[in-house]
Amino acid sequence: MKAGDESFDKLRAALDQMAADDARELLHEARAEARVRVRSMLGDALAHSMLEHAHEQLRAPQHTAEREPRPAAEQATYVYGVIGVDGCQAIQGIEGITVVREGDLAAAVGRVPLEDFDEHNLRAHLADMDWVERTARAHEHVLEEIRSRTPVIPMRMCTVYRTETGLREMLSREADALRETLSRLHDRTEWGVKVLLDPSQRRDDRSSPGAYIKRRREQLDQDQDLTARVQEATSQIHESLCAAASEGVLVPLQRPEASGRRIEMVLNGAYLVEDAAQDRFREQVGALQSQFAALGLVLELTGPWPAYNFVGGTIGATL
Repeated sequence: MKAGDESFDKLRAALDQMAADDARELLHEARAEARVRVRSMLGDALAHSMLEHAHEQLRAPQHTAEREPRPAAEQATYVYGVIGVDGCQAIQGIEGITVVREGDLAAAVGRVPLEDFDEHNLRAHLADMDWVERTARAHEHVLEEIRSRTPVIPMRMCTVYRTETGLREMLSREADALRETLSRLHDRTEWGVKVLLDPSQRRDDRSSPGAYIKRRREQLDQDQDLTARVQEATSQIHESLCAAASEGVLVPLQRPEASGRRIEMVLNGAYLVEDAAQDRFREQVGALQSQFAALGLVLELTGPWPAYNFVGGTIGATL
């Protein structure tokens, strides 16, 4: 085999293509690493935002402190969520939870040591992943218990007020938005659908060539086509699930270590589903799984969850 031979030229072209493919893979890895760094930066920004939010709530005006003395035990008011006053009786009996009422709204609250949420200590806590995990689990546990009994607007973790007066002022100030949100959430629950790309599950009806170079060229063609096919499939999945739900939103993709899977997540959706339509929504997820299984797509349904992703930013946020 020598230069100018047809076989030589084919081999050289195949090797050039392999080199180009390796370059694309390196670029993909670089982009993935960049995304991890950006998400890490966003995580730091979220922690800073939570810290600033809590610090703002704990800075009570001087006149408020004078008319409402700080409790001797130095307790602060930790807010889990907002409900209608007609749901107050339903949540009675949840350990450690009381309500603060303001008009036709109420906040489900607990009492926490004030010193844990001052600027210095909260900053240290947010850097302690064990503390963050314990606090997040406890926060979600209470919200799940409330959600199972009455509609609730979930509040972000570490929403803390120095006094009940400040909390009542918030309930009064945001009353219209809170009522509208409670109405939207009535008889509806948030469900999550994650779509993962598992190459081991792909099925291809095309026969594999016998020669190595031909097999490699065929694989390159398939890889080039796969990204476009997956993007089209995820768009169809999201549109179909939005049609089966009252509302739907896309939320940031999770890294493999966060999702607990070593395969790539290609869609992370949240859907507000009527309670009466939950079975139909599950069936739709199953139908989409069957439709796109040949691409190696795996759909995972999670929930029900408190509706973090369908609450306005001024009165709640996704953690």
